[in-house]
Amino acid sequence: MLPKTMKAAVFYGPRDVRVETIKVPQLQSDWVLLKVRASGLCGSDLHLYREKTSIPIASELGQGKYVAGHELSGEVFELGTGVKNLRKGDRVGVEPIVNCGKCEQCRVGWYNQCANYRLVGFQLLGGFAEYCAVPEEKCLKLPDNVSFEEAATLDCIAVAEHATKKAAICNEDTVAILGAGTIGLFAAQAARQAGARRIYVVGTHEYQLRAAKRLGATATINGRTEKPVDKILELTAGGGVDKVIEAVGGESPVISDAIGMLRLRGTLVVTGIFLKPMPVNLFGLLTKELNVKAAWGYEYWTHMKEFEVALDMLAQGRIDAKTLVTHKYPLDKVADAYTTAINKSKSESIKVQLIPG
Repeated sequence: MLPKTMKAAVFYGPRDVRVETIKVPQLQSDWVLLKVRASGLCGSDLHLYREKTSIPIASELGQGKYVAGHELSGEVFELGTGVKNLRKGDRVGVEPIVNCGKCEQCRVGWYNQCANYRLVGFQLLGGFAEYCAVPEEKCLKLPDNVSFEEAATLDCIAVAEHATKKAAICNEDTVAILGAGTIGLFAAQAARQAGARRIYVVGTHEYQLRAAKRLGATATINGRTEKPVDKILELTAGGGVDKVIEAVGGESPVISDAIGMLRLRGTLVVTGIFLKPMPVNLFGLLTKELNVKAAWGYEYWTHMKEFEVALDMLAQGRIDAKTLVTHKYPLDKVADAYTTAINKSKSESIKVQLIPG
């Protein structure tokens, strides 16, 4: 029997997330209702939780509040009347970008730049709830060897894959990954899969850097105790790295660090969400003739969606997601989940997930 209400963690503002009873979303004909099995806290969720930002928030619940959870997986619970390829009980991962398919960007495959872009977990109700409604086409059936918890990291893996493609990493490259959170650690793995000959990971927590080493980093640098630019130049005999993937955002001065550690005509790919304008060493960028690219979400690789590529890599064991899921909480403990994700020095968290049911 289809429930009429559900528990959900409703975000009202910084440090204000309340578990409430709300209506179960109604299904459109080609959508499915999922029983949410796992949903991850993203870095963008933490930015919004920690501090007031200029990012506009409006969802089906009204202005200024939403149900987060764009990293999710679940079990198909109910089918819309037009659903063709899914059945009740199917285990699925969810690609959260809901695009129109009609605008110019969508027509050429840049659906991450859709003119009518909506995201499950922001404009649409997300996975921090017992149930979540999503389009059938955004659901990927999971192989038996991929758990719900692993599948809820697919968004992160796809972001890392998109950044790796933008950087055009190959087996000639030395690569620096700035940031050793979930995106940074997946980016390090993606760079390794792309053939990078050396991978240097910069982070601020020793436990994250130990994880980076386990996942194949050539060397790690603690940004709290070492100067990342100086260390990278030392490791590269003064030449600098070929590629940098930035995976920090916030208010960190990592862009200028990236410019300092890149070789002449090297490439920087920016993935982090910055909360305010950041100072940039444009003279260094100019004189080195650097290439600067942005990686927003994910799109098509060539003929495949990068989200599908992410699932293939996960299913084939080429990406390790299991060891990055360090903490799991029930929905009623959502405040504890945020605290754990924020207080990394104490909790040693990497990916924190909610397990609603």
